[in-house]
Amino acid sequence: MRVTPRASIVTAATAVMLIAGAASADEGAIKHRQAVMKAIGGHTGAVAAIVKRQVPFTDDAKVHADALADLSQIVPRIFPEGSVGDSGTLPAVWDKPDEFKAAVAEFQTAAAGLAKAAAEGPSAVPAALGALGKSCKGCHDDFRKKK
Repeated sequence: MRVTPRASIVTAATAVMLIAGAASADEGAIKHRQAVMKAIGGHTGAVAAIVKRQVPFTDDAKVHADALADLSQIVPRIFPEGSVGDSGTLPAVWDKPDEFKAAVAEFQTAAAGLAKAAAEGPSAVPAALGALGKSCKGCHDDFRKKK
């Protein structure tokens, strides 16, 4: 079979588009993950400000806690295989999937606990926020590059 110059160009162009598409899919996954994690950090920071009485918005703790509980449910799927990039995520996420799954489950449990505590009232929030922070630290210690 004889390969024409045009066929070679089309084949090369197709390969480049496929590679670029894969790279942009990984880039998209990383940007999405970073946005979700930033939202988690924002809601956590808002609850911390409420607990520390830096703001008078005590009733808002429930809104933030509920958002954290909801966001915790999507965390398992925001780390698709191969989406390491320059994201701060360590390969351990994929090299140690059982440990990562356990760390995420701890976060989900803590987030649900914070939502429950916020529904009960302000006095229950500080301890639940501490448990959430501990779960975040546990995952960051093992699965995130040091800053």
